[in-house]
Amino acid sequence: MAAAPTLLAVPITSAELPLAEQVQAARAAGADLVELRVDCIGDLAAVEALLQQPRLLPLIVTVRAAEEGGSWTGDEAERIALLERLGLHLPGYIDVECATWQRSANVRQKVGLVCDIARHEGENARPRNQLILSHHDFKETPPDLDAIFDRLAATPAAVIKAVFAARDATDGCRVLEQLRRRAPTRPTIALALGEAGVCTRILAKKFGAFLTFATPHTGGESAPGQPTIAELRSLYRWDHLGPATRVYGVLGWPVRHSLSPFVHNAALTAADLDGVYVPLPVRPGWDDFRAFMECVTASPALGFAGFSVTLPHKEHALRWLDERGGAISAPARRCGAVNTLIRRPDGTWGGDNTDGRGALAALRTLPECAGDQLRGRIVSVLGAGGVARAIVAALCDAGADVTVYNRSENRAQRLASELGCRHAPWAHRLHYAGNILINCTSVGLWPVVEETPLPDEALRPGTTVFDTIYQPAETRLVRAARARGCAVVSGLEMFLHQAEAQFELWHGIAAPSDAMRASLASPKTSVL
Repeated sequence: MAAAPTLLAVPITSAELPLAEQVQAARAAGADLVELRVDCIGDLAAVEALLQQPRLLPLIVTVRAAEEGGSWTGDEAERIALLERLGLHLPGYIDVECATWQRSANVRQKVGLVCDIARHEGENARPRNQLILSHHDFKETPPDLDAIFDRLAATPAAVIKAVFAARDATDGCRVLEQLRRRAPTRPTIALALGEAGVCTRILAKKFGAFLTFATPHTGGESAPGQPTIAELRSLYRWDHLGPATRVYGVLGWPVRHSLSPFVHNAALTAADLDGVYVPLPVRPGWDDFRAFMECVTASPALGFAGFSVTLPHKEHALRWLDERGGAISAPARRCGAVNTLIRRPDGTWGGDNTDGRGALAALRTLPECAGDQLRGRIVSVLGAGGVARAIVAALCDAGADVTVYNRSENRAQRLASELGCRHAPWAHRLHYAGNILINCTSVGLWPVVEETPLPDEALRPGTTVFDTIYQPAETRLVRAARARGCAVVSGLEMFLHQAEAQFELWHGIAAPSDAMRASLASPKTSVL
């Protein structure tokens, strides 16, 4: 028998608008059921009035105790009596904390009376509510998840639910592994909270979760990391997700500003590929990166097939591949950084770097840099990090004469020595060499958008100014350069070209460039 589809559930946490209107809005947005957070709503008369009306959608009734993250601080006996009273209206589902269920015979008796719990009253018995037993940890995702899920599985619940605070995407993947293992034999909800848990909400459908929570509109979230229904459907390809869906994502810290999910999901849609691309925030340390990669490598059934790697993990990715004997492309080896990880059919990983290719393609959109015209050109590069290394390596290979300026002159000197270019003190950037200037620092990156790596007055008319930052699309440096008569190259151009190269590495087909470019014109991407 085919598994039931994963439901989209909308939580209602306030009676500021009539509850019936909120249920109707949830249904119009595409929700399959609604959770009434009675502890947050507070207006019991409004809740009971709604329960007495004809059902637009099935309802989950929840009166969450404060110790499990809810708002109920009243008498426990009153809470149990309220659950029983509301359950008599047959909303569809009753959510009770597993710990409460196990310690309280009163709960088991009264909630049991209004739920279908292993009771037989004949074939014509009126159906009652399904019991959801839940566990919440708002501090961490503990090491022993098996024990928590085993305890839930030993209960008479129709649906088991566990929610955890995630430190980063490694915790999110650990929660997904539990969902993958449990959902085939027991209706299961398994979620991680916050930015690090977004992947658990998106991939719930791939692994057959009973439901995932979403909101009809931005600002209506009942928990951190909750996407809108529109984001799940239009951005994250919800209606196309299934057990065979391959998963890609962006690894970095932070990643909430990344446009990669927009361009890569648009590309997957245009190419009609069974895949999804998700944000995966991985904390900045080497040990954090290694823990994530070991987690997804040890769980191949999660379906992770490739990653974009951004700050601060590009050098970590190279080191990890080196330690595991993974294949590393010549461009990645030369610049000492990996921005693309590819999982091969045998489960091993390889690494490449598409930043240099993307940067040269972006520069060559200008007539004066097209073709072979970078050969012999004097180029000044600000910064000596992973992006700078990739771009300097590509420019040197193209025959350009490159000078690197960096706050840490030792780092600039090391880069210059390894890649065969010049370096100069940071202060000398005010009198930069040549007439091509490339910013590879993070100065001006969202959210500190009014900073610039070079004073406006230092920009010389006639210079080509290329800012590799793409968020915001027009940085202060780019605005100032345009105002002073410079030709400009946006970081979005480099971003698109390197993303196209990543797509081709992962999928072995030409990237749908027009669809990828069009995805950046949406209102959502313009305000990030």
